[in-house]
Amino acid sequence: PDPVVSAIEAVDPEHKLKRIYLSPKGKQLKQGLVEDLAKEENGLLLLCGDYEGIDERIIDLCIDEEISIGDYVLTGGELPALILADSISRMLPGVLANEDAFTLESHYSGLLEHPQYTRPFEWHGEKVPEVLISGHHANIQKWQREQSLKRTLERRPDMLAKAELSKKDKEYLDKLKNSED
Repeated sequence: PDPVVSAIEAVDPEHKLKRIYLSPKGKQLKQGLVEDLAKEENGLLLLCGDYEGIDERIIDLCIDEEISIGDYVLTGGELPALILADSISRMLPGVLANEDAFTLESHYSGLLEHPQYTRPFEWHGEKVPEVLISGHHANIQKWQREQSLKRTLERRPDMLAKAELSKKDKEYLDKLKNSED
């Protein structure tokens, strides 16, 4: 344990940083945790294990939190650390062009994001939905919300239990569920 503890203490001698160990045994990384970590004022220290991990005493004495990026095992913690750093950095002011760049993404609102389309209007016989080129912003927003609801229901229905849903959202989901019967 000495070389690892020496490295931690060299970077953070006064334990001002939140010390995180990337581990499949940790709390699963979710958007809410990313948002909380982005608010850490003093910064983060990320420790990556390798193969079997690190000595448990290091975790007990030096680590504030263990985080897992999913229910699988990798050969080391470097990729999880990059994923964690990327997900946190995009929440920081000035990293993305504006707040909409992350607040309208999948998981931030509790739903999966609606489909995205680019130019040209028609590609390989497939067309962009007409509503998206209509210029009618209210209809576009309604379509996007409905597509997010539909996609979440189809692909990640577990997310709907925690999502903030309006009365209209619930009615639309009921309509979708009834059409499947």
